Amino acid sequence: MEQRIEEAARPRREVPAPPGLSRGAPVPWWVKLGMKLSLAAIGVHGGRARALGLARPSFDAATPAKLVEVPRAWLDRAEALIGRRPRTMLEIGPGGMVVRAPVLAGLGLRRVWFADPADSAPAGLAPYRAAAELARSQGLPAPDLAGCRDRGTALARCGASLLIGGPSALASIPDGAVDLVVSEAVLEHVRRDDMAPLLQQLRRVTAPDGIGLHGIDFQDHLGGGLQHLRFSDQFWASPLVGRAGIYVNRLGLSAMVGRFRRAGFEVTVAEAVVWERRPAGPRKPHPEATRPVADDLVARALIEVRPG
Repeated sequence: MEQRIEEAARPRREVPAPPGLSRGAPVPWWVKLGMKLSLAAIGVHGGRARALGLARPSFDAATPAKLVEVPRAWLDRAEALIGRRPRTMLEIGPGGMVVRAPVLAGLGLRRVWFADPADSAPAGLAPYRAAAELARSQGLPAPDLAGCRDRGTALARCGASLLIGGPSALASIPDGAVDLVVSEAVLEHVRRDDMAPLLQQLRRVTAPDGIGLHGIDFQDHLGGGLQHLRFSDQFWASPLVGRAGIYVNRLGLSAMVGRFRRAGFEVTVAEAVVWERRPAGPRKPHPEATRPVADDLVARALIEVRPG
């Protein structure tokens, strides 16, 4: 079984990892770890850390590339794979990118769901109106958000809903209602115990001819290496590490592919960003973090999944 899973995880295309991938600030990984844990211990994490300028997304959510070009590429790829334009979409873990709702409506999606374990989307209307204006400037018929009283009415005008919570939050989506499921650097953050319930829900809501496009990071968040493999599960899965924003589930590519397959999906690894040699990390990983050697060379991957 393990050999079949590893064969299924073989990428169709490999891209060399660029030097300094996800390196971040030029300080030792253990300094970053200590700082993040210390701040989390005194309650400075998540939205509070972002408000103080101590944490920020790795991208600018207001750029045309993120707001328009990325979802357009998703829809084009989905159309190429399923032979029709998607009408409905679910994004897992969008964070602040919920502001794309007017753009997605302008691209022709009739119904959109955003699902996130916590609400980190902008509450004010200004970002949504700016996104709608950007979409219209690029020729997309985005909804007019004039007269919307709050975020909820703005999302409703775009045919969008924001679902907050774990896998059970997807229960309100009808069976087979979603043509396209997407996630960007999200699935690596899902707790291992939540992976099976989440993937079961994704299998339930995906249309019979639907498609899932998932970009997944496999490196640590301490400098873009494998330092996260040196710790026990008891420490790494602790609430403190979670609050510090550095938790990733440490599943390698083959394990991630295996979990999708067990949930009833057919999986294609469309592309993998790979290191030429094993990056910085423990010479011998903790026994609870051991995984196939080939997985340690995969920094990122794009997988395409469809109901089996």
